[in-house]
Amino acid sequence: MAVDKSKSRKLGKGLVYLLVLMVVVTAVDLWRSKDLPSDVAALGPLTTLEGKALDLAAISDEQPVLVYVWATWCGVCRVVSPMVDMVGAPVVSIALASGHDAKVAGYVREKSYDFSVVNDADNRLGQTLGISVTPTLMVAYQGKLRFATAGITTLPGMYARLWLARLID
Repeated sequence: MAVDKSKSRKLGKGLVYLLVLMVVVTAVDLWRSKDLPSDVAALGPLTTLEGKALDLAAISDEQPVLVYVWATWCGVCRVVSPMVDMVGAPVVSIALASGHDAKVAGYVREKSYDFSVVNDADNRLGQTLGISVTPTLMVAYQGKLRFATAGITTLPGMYARLWLARLID
């Protein structure tokens, strides 16, 4: 019986630590998001590597869109990008200072990524967003940018941010 109580206490402590971690991570994301331009229109017109014009405001009107800022030279992005590719929600990615279109397109093709890619070769979008770390993930919803987070983000973390975007206005 003492073993069961010990396991129960450990489980309880683990759940409390997990809850505290989630609160801290959410608070840090909200703090980071305060410096984001609030309106996706600040990004200006977006064009994918295939030459397709993207209207992020229109895409995000109905459902949250994961905005993924990454780079071909980013080691952490090599871990996060495959999860972004699995997210199942609309994704608009921005390849930050990664070279000319053909180079980025070749990298995306080699990795078999299926998300839309906007090449920010001159880092204009990165500067507009105040991005200093890759990868950075944000959620665009109803024309607004929310929930900036940088570094390794898990697939459940991406789902949570997409879900929270619908709740917080």
